[in-house]
Amino acid sequence: MNGKQLNIVLNDQKDLHDLLNGHRISLLPREGDITLELEQMSETERIKWQDKLKKYYFACGCKEGSLNAVIFFILFWTYILFFVGVTNILNWQVWGFSIIALILGALFGKTIGLIYSRYALMIAVRKLVLAISQKTSAD
Repeated sequence: MNGKQLNIVLNDQKDLHDLLNGHRISLLPREGDITLELEQMSETERIKWQDKLKKYYFACGCKEGSLNAVIFFILFWTYILFFVGVTNILNWQVWGFSIIALILGALFGKTIGLIYSRYALMIAVRKLVLAISQKTSAD
């Protein structure tokens, strides 16, 4: 991690839109907290939305990266064993390529996880803005 703790306070719909504009996909994402201070919401709703926004805003893609690393590694060795031959197990170049497959899988998965989190954040903000708008118009 880059060591910077980011604490975000959201007071209105403009702050929610600014949250999206300020979000950047990064292989080294920040850590932090998001606090909603919207009077239109109950405490349980507020906590639910805070947790969801925090999950997507500060996502690192690590779970997806590790899963894809394992999948790429297994697929590589499956290919070697069944299509290239068992005799290549002792070849140092094959082991080098298996490490490359592992790293590529991790980077691919992490990137996919970060892109997914970005879109999930956009959807969550839109739903939250809609919920706030409906509560405001009902009052």
